[in-house]
Amino acid sequence: MADDDVRTHEASISEDALHARTGRSRDEWFADLDRAGAAGWEHRDIADWLVRERGVEGWWAQSLTVGYEQARGLRAAGQRPDGTFEATGSKIVPLGTAATYRLLTDPAQRARWLDMEPTLRGTTEPTSVRWDWPDGSRVTVRLEDAEGRTRVAVQHHRLTDADALAVMKAFWRDRLAQLALLEAEDADDSGASQ
Repeated sequence: MADDDVRTHEASISEDALHARTGRSRDEWFADLDRAGAAGWEHRDIADWLVRERGVEGWWAQSLTVGYEQARGLRAAGQRPDGTFEATGSKIVPLGTAATYRLLTDPAQRARWLDMEPTLRGTTEPTSVRWDWPDGSRVTVRLEDAEGRTRVAVQHHRLTDADALAVMKAFWRDRLAQLALLEAEDADDSGASQ
């Protein structure tokens, strides 16, 4: 797996940003958590303790918890608290959300960029699509307006291991690039984006 495929907490959150938002360095937080016995706690308990006992904001408490678990070998990069893995990816595409939504939900349009047929679990028009994958994993695709373009964000849930994570990270990077190319072609053909 390439180093940039799945980033650790340390690679994702700079020491400066962490210190600016929490008042402490990563090493200081991890030493504090070690003294409290957090290496034997569940994820939720660590995050709750950081909020309750140390006054850390919720998002930063979750982030610190993930970093701590990774640093202490309790969790691999990309691994969820339940032991499964989750691949994520995103891409800005050149059409509006309604047109992008059709490329996700219309089977003929979807076949233009996605080389398999997932089972539809549900949709929230025009902002999300949820699929079951043939291997039992699940996919959530969220769409967000980006000033006339659309940010497409994929979460591929319930992957069994780090190898499956690496495969699906590469798969989604390729498929989202293909989606963006199709939309660019469609925008060129229509003369304007929606």
